Amino acid sequence: MLEIRSNGSKWYGQELDTIEDLMKVLSEYPLDATFEKYGNFVTEFKPAKGWRPENEKYKGCTSFFGNFHTYSHVFSIITDELELIDRLTAAIRENQQTEAYKQARIEVEERERQIEEEREKRMERLTENQRMRMQFTV
Repeated sequence: MLEIRSNGSKWYGQELDTIEDLMKVLSEYPLDATFEKYGNFVTEFKPAKGWRPENEKYKGCTSFFGNFHTYSHVFSIITDELELIDRLTAAIRENQQTEAYKQARIEVEERERQIEEEREKRMERLTENQRMRMQFTV
């Protein structure tokens, strides 16, 4: 079983790219390391709302999903074909070993650190504002 839910930067209704197209992009562009947090690009398929009769066909399947750091080519693929699982997993892991991916991962981590610092500063300002309000109400 193979279900390609998305593959490539496409408008609704456009024909999706092939697995071979994805393999080519995987060999040329670094993946977006943000997706490490969501299963590291390869996970056992688990339905969001639990197993139901309409999704039983996915039991035992592997899900591949992600995007690229500097190139828009989102992919979401579900399969139980062992050869394809091995091929895609190997291509993804090879991508993650490249210097381009390692650099992209550093950039993602830095961006996340900056976002967290900004969040903490906003929380500090909020606390200061709350203190000021308390002083004026006494």
